[in-house]
Amino acid sequence: MAMIDPRRIGAILFLLASPGIAQKPADLTALLTQIEGAVTLSSASRAEFRLVRRAVQRQIIRRGEVVHVPAGARVTVICSTDQVVSLTRPQDWILEATTCGLGASLPPSSYQNLASDAGRILPRNGVLLAEFETRYVSPRLGPFLLSPLDTVVMDARPRLVWTQVPDAVEYEIEIRGAAGMSIRLAADDLHCGHGSGPWHDLDVCSWAPSGKWPMLEPEKPVFLKFGSRQAVTAPLRQAQEVYQIHLLSGNEQRSVQEDLRQIAALPVDPASRFLLNAGTYARRGLYADAISNYDQALQAREVPEARVTLGDLYLTVGLTEPAEREYRRVLAGTPGSAAQAAAELGLGQTFYVRKRFDDARAHFERARDLYAKLGLSAEAEDARAAASRLSGNGSP
Repeated sequence: MAMIDPRRIGAILFLLASPGIAQKPADLTALLTQIEGAVTLSSASRAEFRLVRRAVQRQIIRRGEVVHVPAGARVTVICSTDQVVSLTRPQDWILEATTCGLGASLPPSSYQNLASDAGRILPRNGVLLAEFETRYVSPRLGPFLLSPLDTVVMDARPRLVWTQVPDAVEYEIEIRGAAGMSIRLAADDLHCGHGSGPWHDLDVCSWAPSGKWPMLEPEKPVFLKFGSRQAVTAPLRQAQEVYQIHLLSGNEQRSVQEDLRQIAALPVDPASRFLLNAGTYARRGLYADAISNYDQALQAREVPEARVTLGDLYLTVGLTEPAEREYRRVLAGTPGSAAQAAAELGLGQTFYVRKRFDDARAHFERARDLYAKLGLSAEAEDARAAASRLSGNGSP
């Protein structure tokens, strides 16, 4: 198990959704999902011979392309105008603004929550990471809160997940802010052991707050500190980290729930549904829920761009080692060049946080070269600027 050093280190400024050759609103495109049967594609050219190719899941098509749906086949088309069209009968359907306009409206940014741009999926108006402070954490020095971590929540009594301290017989949660109290929890009364989902490579403890927990209120943040004891009468070993969580407002909660209701009714494959849910949560700053849904999407289907985005989200909440794990998994597979570049950039960030500046610069430079070959000039410039912050001797 990796080591946690609970230090805060200022991170490099990354605006990861630089314009580059990102899609403009006028560039009508669509993503194909829930493909069943021999659905094929061709151009709308009137030439006698047209190249026909088999449609595949998550394929992006452009204005004027024809979707051929034979008898017994079906496909769902997610337009970049945030409209969905279900093709369930034999037809030749052409991607145009008018044909998309006949579809049902989707929650805002649904297309962005599914399609990739410069190697990642960017759920928050195209920007996921900006300037932030991140932590280099190691589960052995815990307890370290994993979820919800410095984020908003929808549940007034959110389930807490933190790293298990092997010799702990008791944990204590100090609460300050709108309410002030300390809660002592016997380790034997908690669910502790090997984690699952996003925490599958960690030993964790989880607790569903009961009457001991103060009811959270919108706009009234609470601050948490965690500690552990080796014996009930032993002194408290308290971690230095202070975490802030606050409840989403009632209006925002209703908006999220309505978006999730619409997504649940869509004729899309499971991976796409989880990606849409993840984007909905991330746009509202509900990062714990977003991380969980990206993880579930990746269990349903490997999407390198979604894995990069999961790594980005881990970095956003300061979990450096899980972020590195996801970036390395991308590079260990067969990603496209854009996802490879984005993973290299993310790895550079994780090494920068660890003050391994030579390694950070090497990853930034690899990201720069890959972006440049793709013609993504703005992304290449971001990576170049990151590398240039590190001097020739490997330090900023």
